[in-house]
Amino acid sequence: MPHRFFAHVPLAWLPRYEEALARLPVGLELLVDHEALDPAFRTELERLAASLGAAGRPCRFHAPFRDLSPGGHDPEAVALARRRLEAALELAPRFGVAQIVAHTAWDPDGYALEAEAWRERSARFWGPLGERAAALGCRFALENVFDRDPDALAALLDRLPETAFGVNLDLGHWHAYSRTPLAGWLERLGGRLLSLHLHDNAGRSDQHLPLGRGSVPWEAVFAAVRELGRPLDWTVENHSLEEVLASAAFLAEHSRIPEFAHLADLTAGSR
Repeated sequence: MPHRFFAHVPLAWLPRYEEALARLPVGLELLVDHEALDPAFRTELERLAASLGAAGRPCRFHAPFRDLSPGGHDPEAVALARRRLEAALELAPRFGVAQIVAHTAWDPDGYALEAEAWRERSARFWGPLGERAAALGCRFALENVFDRDPDALAALLDRLPETAFGVNLDLGHWHAYSRTPLAGWLERLGGRLLSLHLHDNAGRSDQHLPLGRGSVPWEAVFAAVRELGRPLDWTVENHSLEEVLASAAFLAEHSRIPEFAHLADLTAGSR
């Protein structure tokens, strides 16, 4: 299976970008957030699913995450997270989705003194969702956010089956928040790695800049990922279509991934 390129778009925002994206034949990572799950959006959601399916557009999902706490203490808060994740999961077959990126909501400051308890609560939350995902032909790719090291994510994945769970390594988050070199992340999690999120920043906050506009050491990053020798989904997460095109051009020039060489022509033709 080859490396694949995706652009991140909130599903509820897709109608405003639909015409422009029709001229950019790349995969879409669709954020299924509270707006997309609003009953008022249902008719539009069904139309988009049919349209993307008819176009043969590869899609993956980003699960809801705002205000959600899968490993939290409050049963009502955890129940809300479960309802939102289940709702997104049930939509996956309509969009031909086989992989769903999801946040664990690990907080290295808030949970530092109860890391084991957080892992147990999180495993209880994710286990049944993984069973349902596997039944639908999907896998979750759990993402690092504020993680300073790969320990919490690795320990959680040790409790979850590989058939239903892998890793989405967010390289922008790694650069902004991690205290562990990339080699340590890949050594610990590379065997479960399914996908990457790519965006840039200055190393202090989550800016989601186009690739090459911050201080992520991309040449070293690309070399380390190539060394893994496994095909991945690569998703750029930027603020506008113009920034996505800039990131795509950067990948074409610098990644040395053969599957991305065509992005140079693609972006030139879309300007």
